[in-house]
Amino acid sequence: MASQSVADFTIPAHRADRAASVQNRRIVATWLFISFALIVEMFGIGAYVQNDNAGLSIMAWQPVSGIIPPLTHAAWERMFALYKTIPQYQLLNNHMDLAGFKAIFWPEWIHRMWGRLLGLDFGVPLVWFWWTGRLERRLRPWLLTLFVLGGVQGLIGWWMVASGFQPGLTEVSVWRLSIHYCFATMLAIAVFTTGLVVLKPDSERLAPSIAARYRVARGFALASIAVIIVAIIAGTFLSGTHAYTIDNTFPLMQGQWVPPDYAALHPFWSNLFLNKAATQWDHRLLGTIAAVVVLAAVVVAIRADLPPRARDAFLTMGGLLVIQYILGVTTLVSKILDIGIVHQLNAVLLLAAAVWAWFELRGRRAA
Repeated sequence: MASQSVADFTIPAHRADRAASVQNRRIVATWLFISFALIVEMFGIGAYVQNDNAGLSIMAWQPVSGIIPPLTHAAWERMFALYKTIPQYQLLNNHMDLAGFKAIFWPEWIHRMWGRLLGLDFGVPLVWFWWTGRLERRLRPWLLTLFVLGGVQGLIGWWMVASGFQPGLTEVSVWRLSIHYCFATMLAIAVFTTGLVVLKPDSERLAPSIAARYRVARGFALASIAVIIVAIIAGTFLSGTHAYTIDNTFPLMQGQWVPPDYAALHPFWSNLFLNKAATQWDHRLLGTIAAVVVLAAVVVAIRADLPPRARDAFLTMGGLLVIQYILGVTTLVSKILDIGIVHQLNAVLLLAAAVWAWFELRGRRAA
């Protein structure tokens, strides 16, 4: 009985040591960062679909059978016939032939396939790491929650697409598009932050007394996170209304600092979400505020003589901010939507860098 008791306790202890080892934490963190990178790529695919008005080309949500695209001419004709029943075809694309339909079908199909790839990328290693004892017990419920939320994101995506099938509508709801984008951003940052937590557990963070020295810089990092999030949310309404197609000058709009048609809609609050001029101006303003706050955070960080990893995080955030602002202005004045896609990708990277900067200055929990 004594030997059996020792064996019962030795195996779990060995698995716990394995999960907490430096080598294993690096493996798990690498998996999470790869998952984050795949999600970021998903933003680019989604932005292309949105800019190309391709999101309504597939009329059904089929998580399993939808993996196989039409393989015969008859199958393509059936799919095209379904598309002809929705307002987007009838009001905008009634001149479209089968070749034109295929051109909008494939981006949406790739978008949905990439979502399935994300599920496999996250789900299969999750099961394997769990089965082999490579996941710390505290992380298991959280990682399982992230996997479930990934499925919820798929449901939100279909809920968004379905809004575009309603009578008289030729594109998806701006509100649902914003929710879909923001939920994806939340998932991406949650996966990225979890990777940071795995890579640098509480025991390796700054001592509370040292962390207290950097509370101002940490506060600026937190402020940066907040303003970047607000600017991203505003950007979803700019994208949803296709507001980048008007007022392609900078910094003035229609020769003025505030466009004259800013309040064209009634009630007034609807301008913030549905008026092209207003959504573009709001995004310009909030993006500029975010730029000022982030640059201030970088200056504070440099003056504070931060630890090397924290300094690198702040400098990365500053560099991505400069790139982001240049991308935004260039997209606007050039009307080149491919640059806008990179702008959307970089926004997520910028937010992740701000989270990294904040994370590096967190102190250990009090004993």
